[in-house]
Amino acid sequence: MKNIRRLLLLVWVPVMVGLVPRPALAIQPHGPPEGFYLHQIAHLVFIGALIFFIYKLGQGVQRHRSFRLLAWACGLLILWNLDHLVGHLSALSLSPLDFQGHGGDLSQRLLMSGLSQWIYYLTSLDHLILVPACYCFYRGLKELKKEPETGEP
Repeated sequence: MKNIRRLLLLVWVPVMVGLVPRPALAIQPHGPPEGFYLHQIAHLVFIGALIFFIYKLGQGVQRHRSFRLLAWACGLLILWNLDHLVGHLSALSLSPLDFQGHGGDLSQRLLMSGLSQWIYYLTSLDHLILVPACYCFYRGLKELKKEPETGEP
């Protein structure tokens, strides 16, 4: 009898929770223009936090490979944030006429007719910065786990 109750709890409760979705209410959407400003400020705050983290790594960068990798990850994340700042600003100069196809359609194309379109396109290739940053962060944490604790501050 005890096993049946446990089985019911393990199966029935997740099924019922999955079948009766409720509104998340955890996201407060911000429309234009404050949403754009908040997002840009968040990029700037993240850049500041990454610069502070690199500063706090300090001398360890020369002594430990893990700290070097973490510093590289932070540097690449700073570049990624700058890329997004420029990309968001360039998106403001685009109009619906700069696109061919329907909005949200996978076959929608950007018409490359000017500098702002090229900047928007190039800044949308952010994965070329973000993937190496994530890899450096992963490797840095993995190396940090391997290194013996020395008791140094």
